[in-house]
Amino acid sequence: MKRKSIDIEEIYDSFSRGLYFTALRLLGNPAEAEDAMQESILKYYDKAEREEIENIGGWLRRVCVRKCLDILRRRERKSAYDQEISFLAENSEPELYTGAESAEETPIIQLVMKLIAYLPNSCRTTVSLKLIEGYDYEEIAQITGDKESSIRSQYMRGRQHLVQLLKKEGINYE
Repeated sequence: MKRKSIDIEEIYDSFSRGLYFTALRLLGNPAEAEDAMQESILKYYDKAEREEIENIGGWLRRVCVRKCLDILRRRERKSAYDQEISFLAENSEPELYTGAESAEETPIIQLVMKLIAYLPNSCRTTVSLKLIEGYDYEEIAQITGDKESSIRSQYMRGRQHLVQLLKKEGINYE
């Protein structure tokens, strides 16, 4: 069997930016986002040597989201509440990708993207995947391994939190 030639630099150049910003939105931490992105690309490289992957971008994104979920679970095991409070105190303005170079966005969209970083981990992941990444409930359930009904509940809780946060910012949106 002839071993396939994989240009890892081409894959990195094509997908690293999108993967990084997906991970950054989910994790809110640039170093962890970089790690998740790099681990995803390395996992692709390892798997692509053994078998063909049809939708490279979709496959990489799913792997990256799963890596982010693993990181979030590890965080929660390490006293989630204390860590979240200290993170928010240290980073009053989390670094988030707003996609400004790809499209003009209204200030409300930019505000919502910033406020997503302040949602509880479970809601943050679901809301980010639904609102920003454009996944539907079934796809999110496949990515996270949760039931679709749980994803819907997490999304609704996250949406309610966002509405409350928007009200605190002086924006009445229901």
